[in-house]
Amino acid sequence: MPSEPGVSRTLAIDRAGRLSKIHYQLSFAIREHEAAVDGTESLSFDSKTDGDLLIDYRDGILHSAELNGRPISPQIENGHLKLPASTGKNKVKLVFTSNAAAAGKAITRYEDKDDGSEYFYTLFVPMDASMAFPCFDQPDLKANFRLDVEHPAHWTVIGNTAATLTDETHTSFEETRPISTYLFAFAAGPFEAVRSKNAAEPTVYVRKSQMARAEQEAPQVQQMAARGIGYFSEFFAQPFPFPKYDLVLIPGFPFGGMEHAGATFLNEDGILFRSMPTPSDFFRRNTLVLHETCHQWFGDLVTMRWFDDLWLKEGFAQYMAYKGLASLEPASNPWKHFYDDVKPLAYGIDETLGTTPIYQDIPNLKDAKSAYGAIVYQKAPAILKQLEFRIGSDAFRAGLRTYLSKHAYGNAEWSDLIAAFGQAIATDRDPSATSKKVPDLDAWAAAWIKRRGMPQIDVDWSCRNGKVDRLTLSQHDVLPDGFAWPISTQVMLNYGPEDKPNRLFRVDWSTAAIKVSQALGQACPAFVFANAGDEAYGRFPLDSASEAEASRQIVSVPLDKQEPLLRAMLWGALWDNVHLAKSPPRGYVELAVKSLPDEVDDAMARVQGGRISTALHSWMSEDARKAVLPHVESVIADRMFNAPTLGMRIVSFRTFTSISETPDRLQKVKELLAGKVGVPGMELKRLDRWNLVGHLVAMSDPEAKAIYEAEKAHDQSGEGLKYAYAAEAATPSAEVKERYFNEYLHSPTIQEDWITQSLRPFNAWNQAWLTQQYLVQALDELEKIKQHRKIFFLGAWLGAFIGGQDTLENSVNAKTAVQTWLTTHQIDPDLRRKILEAADALNRTGLIRKTYPN
Repeated sequence: MPSEPGVSRTLAIDRAGRLSKIHYQLSFAIREHEAAVDGTESLSFDSKTDGDLLIDYRDGILHSAELNGRPISPQIENGHLKLPASTGKNKVKLVFTSNAAAAGKAITRYEDKDDGSEYFYTLFVPMDASMAFPCFDQPDLKANFRLDVEHPAHWTVIGNTAATLTDETHTSFEETRPISTYLFAFAAGPFEAVRSKNAAEPTVYVRKSQMARAEQEAPQVQQMAARGIGYFSEFFAQPFPFPKYDLVLIPGFPFGGMEHAGATFLNEDGILFRSMPTPSDFFRRNTLVLHETCHQWFGDLVTMRWFDDLWLKEGFAQYMAYKGLASLEPASNPWKHFYDDVKPLAYGIDETLGTTPIYQDIPNLKDAKSAYGAIVYQKAPAILKQLEFRIGSDAFRAGLRTYLSKHAYGNAEWSDLIAAFGQAIATDRDPSATSKKVPDLDAWAAAWIKRRGMPQIDVDWSCRNGKVDRLTLSQHDVLPDGFAWPISTQVMLNYGPEDKPNRLFRVDWSTAAIKVSQALGQACPAFVFANAGDEAYGRFPLDSASEAEASRQIVSVPLDKQEPLLRAMLWGALWDNVHLAKSPPRGYVELAVKSLPDEVDDAMARVQGGRISTALHSWMSEDARKAVLPHVESVIADRMFNAPTLGMRIVSFRTFTSISETPDRLQKVKELLAGKVGVPGMELKRLDRWNLVGHLVAMSDPEAKAIYEAEKAHDQSGEGLKYAYAAEAATPSAEVKERYFNEYLHSPTIQEDWITQSLRPFNAWNQAWLTQQYLVQALDELEKIKQHRKIFFLGAWLGAFIGGQDTLENSVNAKTAVQTWLTTHQIDPDLRRKILEAADALNRTGLIRKTYPN
């Protein structure tokens, strides 16, 4: 078989059909302050046939190779070593040196700026295990791993399994159960352990400089993980699938978490709060913990066969995290959070020409990073919510149990899951209910899993003599593809808080339009909403009469008489109208600000703060912004000091930090930093202070430079150095921008999380005139970024450099620059889609500018 870079699907299919009984025995030697990690490997496998077999290894040096007791050439070609394998059992011995670095490698070295300690950790997803050791780097060649690590004295090493031998400089581990190469992992360094007295709770490992903070935060995380294990074990009817479970807090980790079998790595910033937390912050941390815990079943126990089915693990872990919290913490309103935090990101991608189906064709794993994003993490769980509503909770649970049981410690495809649901429906169905229509899951899956985009559902209704005489739902594709989708939704007739109860009608349909006959003859409602309960997926705008009534109700009806999820969805529908240039941005800002004095939901206040900021900075002219800004600042400042709950005061502080602009409000920022005023009950943490400093820098405050220098001199912590780096990137200086951009491209020492932290300040909304010259240069770097950076960096890069030009004044020129670049450059389809996805915001801002210029 000819060698080509990466792991092609053709190569993967050939190897999967040929190989079995794969065992790795790996030894690594880790030394402080060294960019090289020496390793040895003993590999055994069974082969069905004779002939050359490619094993993957790249970015390192292979010193020697031996197959079945005989030396073979260690020459690497396109990231592969050729093994002349024999039928039956084969044994391979390899000696190699792999690379470790602060960024861009499968083994990452992290220097703790607080105490000078060094930490190493691995991150192999999707196909970077072959940067660390030679392997068959594809998800459907599961193997058993044994690991031995030589390390500096007094270090701790955490692996997938429990340690069997530990002394000052060596740690050996039990053999794993069958897992994919991307799920094998280790972390090493002077970690400290937070152990619980409850054996059911996982141990949390943290760098020693953060131990005091971890001892405060870890117990709640450990308890939630243990509760999640109990919930998932019962729901899936499968015990926890691995012998132990640890949580390792990784500084600068590029993901929220990574579900290595038996040892989840979590972003330290997501667990150890860097500012005083709100209830929403605790909720997001709980979803992170449950998401990664669920992966031990969905992803680790049963793994997708190929990364085109990435959603099988990510979509389910995300959905089940919210479903778990709905059972474990119902008072936290998980489904409202699901609507607030999951749905908008999915819709924001699915309405662009850069969107993809949930199932993404990936011919080669070197392109698998492109599969990660909102379609997998947000749309897939939203579609699963609709699926459970469509087939029923009992069938949904039974299907998952069948799927996990049948494919335990193996691999599966999306068709296997749909088949399991089909079996569950057939088993659950009452044989006597012959008139009940059985859902067509194949058609449903073909529409929602293999098509891109989404529908917009419009409502047309009228009343006569106080009764509904017409109610029709119609759908159209938001993209020019012309698709129609099978939809299951609940239509609400809303009668207001003082009248009769609202009426709900379930509607299942797949045609261009459907008459909702159940509604005919019902009392005429105050308004109609076509997605009550948020069961369906798509854009659900309000008709003009319903928009007017909903706008009245959400600000005039007492909050204790409004259902929280419906209220959030009505605000979302009003925002959609602004987003689609059907309503003016200023009108939404004024309505939202009017509601804030009575707001008690910190999650809703957070969402509104983000929307207000977007409207002010992207969609309103300078004159319009300045006209409303003093009142907006005044209301938010009042909430920052006087809101009745600490969560509301913290959220208002964060919004104030992002939108304050007038001189007297910037003075208030300086008074907060100086301690002359304070937010009641809120201690300013390091991140809060640097956000305030960075805002002053971005707003060109005359005292900003002196305040920055004073804060930097005062805060020499590791976190402080990172935050200072990000704050300085906001300096409105051509010299500073040039220096930072050159460092982004060429510095070998700046950690990736430092760059990510600084990208938004570099591209501050009010400095588009200064950063516009870097837009095309940023596009020129995309191929390198895709090849060398971690999965989510490319999206952050594009979002910052294109988003920084997304203002009413700059969007047209930026749109032209992007279009010209796309026309004159031959790039792979994946990168083209990513650019189209990010640039869609420029198109929408241009439409808003045209429709509402003032």
